[in-house]
Amino acid sequence: MKFLFPIFLITGLLVAQTNVTFLSNFNPYPSAGYNDIWGYVDGAGNEYALLGVRTGTSIVNVTNPANPVEVAFIPGPNSTWRDLKTHSTYAYIVTEGTTPSSSRGLQIVDLSQLPATATLVNTIDTWFTRAHNIFIDNGYAYVIGTNNGGGMHILDLSNPVNPVRTNYYTGSNYIHDVYVWNDTVVAAAEDSYDLISVSNKFSPQLLSVSLILPGIYAHSGWMTEDKRYFIGTEEFNVRDITVWDLQDRSSWNLVVSSWHMPGSSAYVHNLFIKGDFAHISYYTSGYVVLDISDPTNPQLAGHYDTYPQNNGGTYNGAWGCYPYLPSGNTLISDIQTGLYVLKFNASIPVELTSFTAQVFRQAVTLNWQTSSEKNNMGFEVQRKTDDEFFTVAFVEGNGTTTEFKDYSFTDENLFAGKYTYRLKQVDFDGSSDFSEELSVEVTNPSQFVLNQNYPNPFNPSTNIRFNTPTAGFVNVSVFNLIGEKVAELVSEYLPEGEHNLSFNASNLPSGVYVAKLATESMNQSIKMTLLK
Repeated sequence: MKFLFPIFLITGLLVAQTNVTFLSNFNPYPSAGYNDIWGYVDGAGNEYALLGVRTGTSIVNVTNPANPVEVAFIPGPNSTWRDLKTHSTYAYIVTEGTTPSSSRGLQIVDLSQLPATATLVNTIDTWFTRAHNIFIDNGYAYVIGTNNGGGMHILDLSNPVNPVRTNYYTGSNYIHDVYVWNDTVVAAAEDSYDLISVSNKFSPQLLSVSLILPGIYAHSGWMTEDKRYFIGTEEFNVRDITVWDLQDRSSWNLVVSSWHMPGSSAYVHNLFIKGDFAHISYYTSGYVVLDISDPTNPQLAGHYDTYPQNNGGTYNGAWGCYPYLPSGNTLISDIQTGLYVLKFNASIPVELTSFTAQVFRQAVTLNWQTSSEKNNMGFEVQRKTDDEFFTVAFVEGNGTTTEFKDYSFTDENLFAGKYTYRLKQVDFDGSSDFSEELSVEVTNPSQFVLNQNYPNPFNPSTNIRFNTPTAGFVNVSVFNLIGEKVAELVSEYLPEGEHNLSFNASNLPSGVYVAKLATESMNQSIKMTLLK
């Protein structure tokens, strides 16, 4: 499929838009200014942007990407810099600001009450009063760029509201940012990138150090999904983006010495990798996407300029980027104009229109549909185990077609637990791309279970499936968020087994609704999102 290169005229300014669809811009604090951004998904599948503001953190519901809505604001020290990440149902926020002293250090925010609100539950300044960045992996937070040394604090989040520090690492220069996976850290340490083992969280060990490249500042970066290549960003517009081969963990092999945004002198900022693409906030050039299917030869794949006034080397425009929402939408924070919700349209030969999962007792059925295909050999169905994806089946494709095609695969004999799936679409020439990830919960069939509706979000109909291990009276009704009943789907004696109901909301407005299952002995509920 060929790329499209449209140019859009907005408020009298030319906005470059290559393979990216604009969904919305939300600017709730225009006089304050913005910094970093992260994303979050609640248990009902609602999507949120955690938007750094100079005066705090704005939590924005972006489930309807065309209509972002702020649901909470967490005040914090006034600062140009703020970074935030999530773990479980909590957000962890650090900033360079220290005034007022009551909110300096590490802020911990409970997100479990979303979509209604979010609450600050703890503020800790025991180990540092200010910090530049934070990264969370596998139950540990890594806080870097702090006062009193600028090293790396490792915090155990087993108790998410009251972390415990296991170590303060100072074996590198000032650490500006880190990327962590399993027990390995890449630290952006001013002159070099340092590889650090944290297999022992009480005693990190320096493994290797990259070349010191003249004139650059090792700012940040991300590992490719196979954990072989590290793609770094240096911010000072000398080399912009470098690519390092880390197949041998004891040495750093520089395979791309410099990549700059074509036709622009903008400074690069932060970079994140999803599948074969690197998603980048590129200051005055805005949102930039690179095809890194061959990491040694990055190619421009997408672009949306959030700051069309100037593509020069100033610190304006896109600060942060988050490409990991299940919807496939990308969140951008622009320093001047706030939150952007964008959609990168990857140049893949298959247009995937839907990908859903249904749970039937001890099995998960995946269904997906394509609207067109080109040279499609088929799909690898992949399931995540121990943070890595493994192929569990291959489903043949339809080659080249412009007709809608439906596909299905059932993963059977599963134990109770959470399962995450994705599709790897493979061309006949071997090239490939990945779908969004889907997570489902397989439960014990001897229990009452109300499954999440599918599809969700929906318009106007959706299916609600539940299991009754014994026969009895069952009521399933739908309510709006102020508690008004809008539909009663069943209210009768039902036999044991699996049941499926259809809910048609064609007469209801867009919004979040609650489906409640009630029996003589229990009640369960799910949240459903109607988007028209």
